[in-house]
Amino acid sequence: MKRIGALVCLMVMVVSVLAPVSFAANETNSQKEGFAIVESIPHDMDEGVSVENLSVKIYFNKDVMPTSDKIEAANADQFKLKSADGKNIPIKVYYSEDEEGLLMVASNIHSKDARQANSVIKGDTKYTLTIGKNLQAADGTKLGAKETITFKTLDQQKSTRVYMILMIVMMVGMVFFTTKSAKKVAEKEAKESGKSQTVNPYKEAKRTGKSVEEIVAKDQQRKAKEAEAYAKKKAKEAEIMAALEEEEEEAESSNKRVSGPRPISATGSEYKVKVVKTQPKQNTSTNPKNQSGKKKNSKGKK
Repeated sequence: MKRIGALVCLMVMVVSVLAPVSFAANETNSQKEGFAIVESIPHDMDEGVSVENLSVKIYFNKDVMPTSDKIEAANADQFKLKSADGKNIPIKVYYSEDEEGLLMVASNIHSKDARQANSVIKGDTKYTLTIGKNLQAADGTKLGAKETITFKTLDQQKSTRVYMILMIVMMVGMVFFTTKSAKKVAEKEAKESGKSQTVNPYKEAKRTGKSVEEIVAKDQQRKAKEAEAYAKKKAKEAEIMAALEEEEEEAESSNKRVSGPRPISATGSEYKVKVVKTQPKQNTSTNPKNQSGKKKNSKGKK
């Protein structure tokens, strides 16, 4: 029994050690054998792709850098770009040296062949990029199945129209808000100056459909209210100014003024300041000025 238990434990240990290795080997083999597209920019069925410098970025799960010029030329033949009417668009394939598995297929409409065929990228047009099944990765594996990426270019005329409409709307809005702001400023200045806004009764009657007499009466009422409000405002301002002037006069009357400076003894104080004279500084220099060397020495001998 002990031997059987030991054998069972040993088998379990061997399986647990070898199973991950076998799975890793299978995964490595599947990665080596499988060569596929991971992502493309633009994606399949995308719209609004830029017409200028039309290109498609394709990300693969393996390195696609060609190992020889022969493989590079063969891979270039695996890419075909066609318009919706079946017209071939000249292209050029670029490989990324910085990012593994990335290549870019760009339209080459400025080439000699493109100029001869009069190839141009049009707006609001569908294009299809076909990748052949014989596209080869750096490790020699091939794509194995044909892939297609279809996209639609941007309608530039429509985009321009939308842009122009937005610009017109923005300009109209700016004019409207500027006029409204200027009108508010004019009304505020008119209120502050006490001038009433002039109303054309005939024009207002035509606009509102009311009678001229009604508009004139309403305008007079408005002017009377404005005049009354302006008079109240001015009276309040005058009252505030009078209060301020009264406060200034009280402050000036509380300050006592004198004709000029007076000594402290004039007020009856007997305080006196003691003045101390200092002794003049004696010259203790060992090198008196304006004396020659002999005189200095003779004085030193004495």
